[in-house]
Amino acid sequence: MRREPRIPGRNIERDVEDEITFHLESRINELIAGGQSEETARRNAEAELGDLPALRRELAAVDRHRRRRERAAQWLDATAQELRLAARSLRRSPAFTIAAALTLVIGIGSSVAIFAVVNGVLLRPLSYGHPDRLVGAWHDLQGYDMMHVQQTESTYFTYQRLAHTIEGIGVYREGEVNVADPGNAGEPQRVTSASISATLMPVLQVAPIRGRAFTEADDRRGAPPVVLVDEGMWRVRFGADPGIIGRILDVNGVRREIVGVMPAHFHFPAAATQLWVPLQLDPANPPGAGWEYGAVARLKPGVTVADAERDFAAVLPRAAELVPKFVPGISTEQIMDQLRPRPSLVPLREDITGGIAGTLWMVAAAAGLLLLVACANVANLTLVRADAHQREIAVREALGAGRGRVMLHFFAESAVVAAVAAVLGLAAAAVAVRSLVGAGPSGIPRLTEVSIDAQTVLFTLAVAALVAVACSSLPALRIRRGSLAPREGGRSSTTGRRQHRVRGGLVAAQIALALVVLAGSGLLMRTFQRLNAVRPGFDPERVSTFWISLPAAHYKNEAAVVGFYSRLVERVSGLPGVQVVGLTSRLPLEPHGVSQGQNPLYPENDPSYATKLPPLQLFTATNGDYFRAMRIPILSGRPFEPMEKQREGEAIVSRATAELFWKDPTGAAALGKRFRPLPTGRLYTVIGVAGDTRDTSLAAPPTLVAYIPMTLEAGSEFAGAKRTMALAVRTESERTSIAPAVRQAVRELDPTLPLFDARPMNAVFSAATAQLSFIILILGGATAVTLLLSAVGLYGVLAYVVTLRRRELGIRIALGAPPRAVAAAMTRYGIGLTSVGILFGLAIFALVARFLRALLFGVAASDPLTLGGSALILLAVAMVASWVPARRAARVDPADALRAE
Repeated sequence: MRREPRIPGRNIERDVEDEITFHLESRINELIAGGQSEETARRNAEAELGDLPALRRELAAVDRHRRRRERAAQWLDATAQELRLAARSLRRSPAFTIAAALTLVIGIGSSVAIFAVVNGVLLRPLSYGHPDRLVGAWHDLQGYDMMHVQQTESTYFTYQRLAHTIEGIGVYREGEVNVADPGNAGEPQRVTSASISATLMPVLQVAPIRGRAFTEADDRRGAPPVVLVDEGMWRVRFGADPGIIGRILDVNGVRREIVGVMPAHFHFPAAATQLWVPLQLDPANPPGAGWEYGAVARLKPGVTVADAERDFAAVLPRAAELVPKFVPGISTEQIMDQLRPRPSLVPLREDITGGIAGTLWMVAAAAGLLLLVACANVANLTLVRADAHQREIAVREALGAGRGRVMLHFFAESAVVAAVAAVLGLAAAAVAVRSLVGAGPSGIPRLTEVSIDAQTVLFTLAVAALVAVACSSLPALRIRRGSLAPREGGRSSTTGRRQHRVRGGLVAAQIALALVVLAGSGLLMRTFQRLNAVRPGFDPERVSTFWISLPAAHYKNEAAVVGFYSRLVERVSGLPGVQVVGLTSRLPLEPHGVSQGQNPLYPENDPSYATKLPPLQLFTATNGDYFRAMRIPILSGRPFEPMEKQREGEAIVSRATAELFWKDPTGAAALGKRFRPLPTGRLYTVIGVAGDTRDTSLAAPPTLVAYIPMTLEAGSEFAGAKRTMALAVRTESERTSIAPAVRQAVRELDPTLPLFDARPMNAVFSAATAQLSFIILILGGATAVTLLLSAVGLYGVLAYVVTLRRRELGIRIALGAPPRAVAAAMTRYGIGLTSVGILFGLAIFALVARFLRALLFGVAASDPLTLGGSALILLAVAMVASWVPARRAARVDPADALRAE
């Protein structure tokens, strides 16, 4: 029996019946040839085939699957063919191809670079075991209206012993230490460190790559000193010595045994942390002083953050039972009653990145707007290209190409351009990411983890696919709705009003998005200007700063500490070019010393603070020349005497402190007044009132400060605050580099001490706005590119309109219309599109402005000057972009235009 050839498009049931009949007749013929009768052969053949309905269903399924594969293969063949045709077509139009590709490279590259940053900082899981169950443990002190305050030793032990919703809790305290090799071999270093409880590593579920973590025995007071180092220090300082475990490292003058090496990906609590030592808190006798320990807790499976917060709040009052005395003169119960601490648990990833998350999402939104502008620009170019190829499209339709095939052609062209742009954009993003990581401010967490990874590549592919669809959708919709045949003759050859509206709408959308980015950048620039105009209360010009820390192991008492700094100030004061040398335990706008000396100030004979805590002050130890070096004015009274003559019990307060407690902004009423930093502490007498300084932030109000002299007696409340001190050296000229001479002076006094964080005070001042500068830099680049793309888009539309209306413009000029009037009409068209875009942009900005408020200082989100200036800049750009097409329109020769028609 001869099998009929398959005809595409036939009914599946008919094909199945033919298939069954073919197999049945073939088997019958075989059995008859074997000697069976026709009836017996048919019966046996049907028995062999079995259940015919089931066979029919099986064959139908096989046929449907085969047809799907055939259709998929046909679609792939058609797509491959269209891609080849698209590539050839794009090669024949280099101007369009280069313009579209470069535009998309900018849009895709910026989006990919920002995604890599957002992914590395905000989205990528933390490198700990089950990071979704880790939370940062904090307190909100309702009595002081202070949020996000750390733990005390008593609260830590309370949660560790009594909270039943957590598997464990660990505490830490960030710091810096002097590191040297035993025997003082080599240069000493200052490295970022952390003191941690033995419970922290099990809570984070991170193990050393060599050796072991801390044990409970290491964490007891009086235990042998041990240390953990990170993999980078192990490789750089110790040459990746496999015998590192058991070696000795001098840490702040204490010889510590290295017991473990932490992996390179472990960055806790800060990215720069290189060394960990045991915190050695005593659960039997916690002093309970100060809210100074960060904490991380691990929730039990199935426990929510809200459940754990309720659990912590329920057990927190029992801290007064565990530790009745908070500090001398203040009970824990009194602290709890007055401060009213409320536990606050935050998922650890949010806790680490919370300060930067809003900023990065805003930058990501700007990159998204830039990508939208780029897509709108390329879509406009593609529309122009579609109009220019109407005759070619009609010929393809006449030769049998359906509208789907023609639509596929435009998608193929967009896909080829998007693919090329994605490759180039990914390469540009890799370069940009390296630059961002290297130049980014240190305040951005997890910045060192940012890289171009597999997720970034997948994001690039997804963006390229979306861009290809977006850029080809408008031409495809036009082809689907309208006729493909070219229209001949005169006015009918121009595109209709709908096409003009589409192109104009795309340009207006670009202008609207450009206004949003431009206005946001303008507000941040105004904020930057306002912050730089803030008078910080000191003069950073010609001041160099140097930090030194004296280890307690080598400088065991007050006399040794004061003696060293006295000799150092004397030596540095004698250096050429040095005018005055100040010494302080805290510099304004510097992170060092933030946790030192924040205490309440109890005015003498003021009963109002018998039942409540007074406001916190920054207690700063200084010498008498510090105010001269920083040019902080003494408003009333006098500064401290020289260091060797300083008197105990004297103090200088800031004007804000004097006004708060003694109601006199001039400071005169505060002179001679006395206060205590603790209810039972020693009395200090105010001998002077200094001008206010912006100590913690330029955007913050003046800080309450109490300055105390260096010559404090041993065992005082601030004895530990003055081991780490800063030199503030005012020189005769900015060009005078005294760092080598100061370093030599320190080396001559003690070769084991490293000089660290040596930089001009101007750099400290600039660092206060570094994060804002970083944002402005990124948004400024996005703004410039967005304006350029919007101008190009407007220019392209106007140029194309001039080309389409060439005959009409020629007739107008022939009938007497002045060329200037023709040019003005085209310019008005461009200004009109821009005005519509500006109005829509203002409406969009009104919706998104609230996300900017947290970053602004001294300027409102609806600042009319910024919004008006942004609109004027866009109008100016529109004037420039409209000038060349308008000039071309005015120069149309009527005879040439009519002859061409």
